[in-house]
Amino acid sequence: YLLSSSMDKTVRLWHMSSTYCLKSFSHSDYVTCIQFNPVDDRYFISGSLDEKVRIWSIPKREIVDWVDLHEMITAACYSPDGQSALIGSHKGNCHVYDTSDNMLCYKKQIDLQLKKKRSSQKKITGFQFIPGSSSKVIVTSADSRIRVVDGFELLHKFKGFQNTSSQISACSAANGRYIISASEDSRVYIWRYSDDSKPSRKKNIVPVTNTHENFRCERVTVAVAWPCAGARMTNRAISRKQDNLDSVAGNGHVLGSEPAKEDEIPAVQDQSNNLCNNGATWPEELMTKTKQSPKSNTTHPGDVDQAPSPPAWGLVIVTAGHDGQIRTYQNFGFPSITSI
Repeated sequence: YLLSSSMDKTVRLWHMSSTYCLKSFSHSDYVTCIQFNPVDDRYFISGSLDEKVRIWSIPKREIVDWVDLHEMITAACYSPDGQSALIGSHKGNCHVYDTSDNMLCYKKQIDLQLKKKRSSQKKITGFQFIPGSSSKVIVTSADSRIRVVDGFELLHKFKGFQNTSSQISACSAANGRYIISASEDSRVYIWRYSDDSKPSRKKNIVPVTNTHENFRCERVTVAVAWPCAGARMTNRAISRKQDNLDSVAGNGHVLGSEPAKEDEIPAVQDQSNNLCNNGATWPEELMTKTKQSPKSNTTHPGDVDQAPSPPAWGLVIVTAGHDGQIRTYQNFGFPSITSI
């Protein structure tokens, strides 16, 4: 089943095999966020510009519980066990509610350390829990920052992308080892993330990562990792690696792409440069001094550690944008792109 929210002030329930709406749930204003309860899909949570958060019963088509936050709701997300929910607002506030028994009970507010000078760009635009964790969550906001929170503690910040007026939501990839996000500058950004991050002992001091890689994707609004693609592609890569290397050496192309002239072969670039003209990074095995970019736009401490690591091999990123196209990008040898 699929839930959709809309500017027509409704949430609609669909079945993937049908083009007809099964049920509709009316609200009094635009619905900005929805999610099934991850342990009981008879219920879902919704947030609206009418400043209310609601838990709905799908079979009964009725509201089980609701709360008025007195600020427009822009993001909502259940914890993996369905026992709590994160609620984000246009003011940049992040609230935690207990949702056991499908009732909303306020617990605490998380301090995201939003800067006052960005007062006009605070809204929370997305949440996603890191795979395998019931407490670590990725929070995206309109101050062009991505934050990782563990419980009520802020662990890490990521920057480099642009998000000031869109409903962009970052996500994790490769079992939480990377963070991926679309950007208003028509690019997809990728950061490395270490799951070993711990809250700083110094008050209000949180590590910030600006080192990233990106690639061009026209008018992109959503970028997500294809589930488990990396593991499958890694197995394929082991059996085909030698053929691909021979193909690169002899013909200058792989995966059915056209032969490229030597001066047209894309170079790997770090930090804020492109991964390549249209796609993902080179495999680690193919990275040589002759293929690396001679210089980059910016320099950061620890640049030598930015080569793609094995978990990124075979990683597939799926994007969608304002042009209505769905694209897939694969980190497997030379860049390959498929449009639907």
